[in-house]
Amino acid sequence: MLVIDAFIKSFPEGTYEERDKDPNLNTTDWEHHWRRLKKFGFSKYRQQTYYLGPKGGYYYYSANGNKVYC
Repeated sequence: MLVIDAFIKSFPEGTYEERDKDPNLNTTDWEHHWRRLKKFGFSKYRQQTYYLGPKGGYYYYSANGNKVYC
């Protein structure tokens, strides 16, 4: 059951136009993710929300709340 849930959750949410305007919607397109990250400062890519840091790096929050820089 977990495999099915993970597979279903990896699909993009909404239409391309909706995802382009709302960085909270999941996307699986890497280039689209980068455009949203630069435009909004954050973007949800494959069920993980990434943030653009003040010094230009990007990060996400781990399960225990720590910032993980990429």
